[in-house]
Amino acid sequence: MMRVARILLVGIGVGLAASSWAAAPATSDSPATAETAVISVAKHLSPPYALYLYESLKRQILSNERVMEHLDSPQSPMAKDSLWALDIISQSTLIEGQDGQYLDVRLVPPFFTDIAARYLSPSHYWPDQEVTQDNRREHLAAWYAIYLMLLVANETQDEIARVLQNGMFDRNPEGLHAGGPSLVDRLHREKVLSDEAYALVSIKRSGPTGRESLQFPPYLSSWKAKVSAAYGAQ
Repeated sequence: MMRVARILLVGIGVGLAASSWAAAPATSDSPATAETAVISVAKHLSPPYALYLYESLKRQILSNERVMEHLDSPQSPMAKDSLWALDIISQSTLIEGQDGQYLDVRLVPPFFTDIAARYLSPSHYWPDQEVTQDNRREHLAAWYAIYLMLLVANETQDEIARVLQNGMFDRNPEGLHAGGPSLVDRLHREKVLSDEAYALVSIKRSGPTGRESLQFPPYLSSWKAKVSAAYGAQ
């Protein structure tokens, strides 16, 4: 079973860790596509968001490992491939140091802009493609990366600060403000995201705190439903 590498320090790497399913950043500046909207957000994943994203990734790994403890579960094949996908994200944002692997926060924005350019480009828009037994793992990996990034980008600054102060990094993150808006809300207010682009990256919440239901943009929800169906999972 996959294990995520231990993080010792926030590093300062010098290049983008390649993966088998990442590509060059998009050059389109159209705000009306999922690709450009996601890229606009990814470029603003400053260090606190990068650290929180890694904390979120660790939680996702633990969740899928719990599913894998029940090998006869119909969810096991999807959980196994989810661990593979999460490992790609992890290893693509780490560098090797003398005493272990280091999270390099500078690798996080390029990685997610690459994923958006590869999978959400209008010329080869993966959410509309057929999901089969042969390609379901790659679909899952691409979906998972965008899903995870949008979860982080829609989180409040208070929650990010709380997690970072009590998580594996045990640090008081700079650049976050009490009561501050989520990253996507801030970018919308600053007009980095148009109304149309904002709708493609914002998550709507409803219900009581701790038991909220999340409504993702339609392209992401329908893509996940197709991937789940390919695994025979609900």
